[in-house]
Amino acid sequence: MQEGLHLEELGEIPFDEKEILRYAMLPSFAPKPEELPLQECLKAAKGAAQCRAVWRRYPLVRDGNTLDLGFAKTDSRDLRQHLEGCDEILLFACTAGAETDRRIARAKLLSPARGLLMHAIGAQQVEGGCDRLCARLAQQFPDRQLTDRFSPGYGDLTLEMQRDVMAALDCGRTVGITLTDSLLMTPSKSVTAIIGMKEREGA
Repeated sequence: MQEGLHLEELGEIPFDEKEILRYAMLPSFAPKPEELPLQECLKAAKGAAQCRAVWRRYPLVRDGNTLDLGFAKTDSRDLRQHLEGCDEILLFACTAGAETDRRIARAKLLSPARGLLMHAIGAQQVEGGCDRLCARLAQQFPDRQLTDRFSPGYGDLTLEMQRDVMAALDCGRTVGITLTDSLLMTPSKSVTAIIGMKEREGA
């Protein structure tokens, strides 16, 4: 493994039914939540997601309106505002794994509702994995204040940065994430993000 890369086995993430229904973004004409096959989908999804992540720490350098993130440079105004006061970043990639995608595909064959719910379960699982990773990072750097995560494609931060992220974290080898030509991640329930670090207030 490249120097500076850190692997995290995040394991199973508890299901959160309220979050799953939020990620489902059900249309107004959808059945009531209690009428949906959520419990069947939760049973079908059990054990599919084994979240894994890889992360790396970089110095942050500013040159006018340009941010040098250590693995790429960007003129993104939104990221610049997000990282105000930061002098380092943590770059990470997290995935719920390929088995989640396989179970989503099987659910789609059964019904659109099951497919939608399985997509939402996968989203809740990988987001829960990201939350678990961020909690670990906060514990690992207790003297530093960490920002929320900011992903390529947010605001004016170009999705093209995904190519730089994949290379910097060696994602294909470390956690099995690859990019399609249209910059979509495979497995689909994967997240990449930047976290800013700054001196903790009052430290």
